[in-house]
Amino acid sequence: MGGRMIKRDGRGRGLTLLEVMVAIATGAVIFAIAMGVLLTTNQTANQAMGHEALLQEAQVAMKEIRSVLEKAVWPEDMAATAVAGANVVFLKNGLALFSSHQPTTTGRICRYEFLNMKGVPGKEDTQTTTAGYQQIVPGGAGKPEFRPFSREFASTVEFRYATQVGADLQPVWLEGLPSGQKPQLIWVDLVMRDLSRRDRRGRVEEVRLTTAISL
Repeated sequence: MGGRMIKRDGRGRGLTLLEVMVAIATGAVIFAIAMGVLLTTNQTANQAMGHEALLQEAQVAMKEIRSVLEKAVWPEDMAATAVAGANVVFLKNGLALFSSHQPTTTGRICRYEFLNMKGVPGKEDTQTTTAGYQQIVPGGAGKPEFRPFSREFASTVEFRYATQVGADLQPVWLEGLPSGQKPQLIWVDLVMRDLSRRDRRGRVEEVRLTTAISL
């Protein structure tokens, strides 16, 4: 039998170096795009989770403030000996009043002082502010403990007061009241900040809650 010559057209040859480099470059681009999408997704998810944690902390704090103010008790309605030397205070950056919120085991009504303190509990930063309150038992011994609204986030709280409505039937808000005057409404402005996070504009992540509470 005579031999037959077989021609090869080159289609069975191996990949050239150029083709390998193109394939690697293409794969690298696809990988980079996939990683970019994954990192962006994770960053967005982490940011959403951080914002939700900040919001929940602020909501708990506002609920505590509301509970104290809605259960306010005026000194003239209490025994004189229980409130000797104590009075109510209504200022922009803090207030003090008596409330039946979390009474003592003996049923005594406590005095609550809301204020802003310098620094964040457990952190070295002393340039920021933490809002909270002191619960004072009338006649109790010892220095009252400051209870921050959050031990993780910085915060501030401000108040406005209304004793009447204007001609347009809207409350007339004041930044403070003289001694002996009672508000009918208290406007609460609470801001909580996460100093470790920044939003897309580079600003510190924060949540602001406002509400008006009727006494």
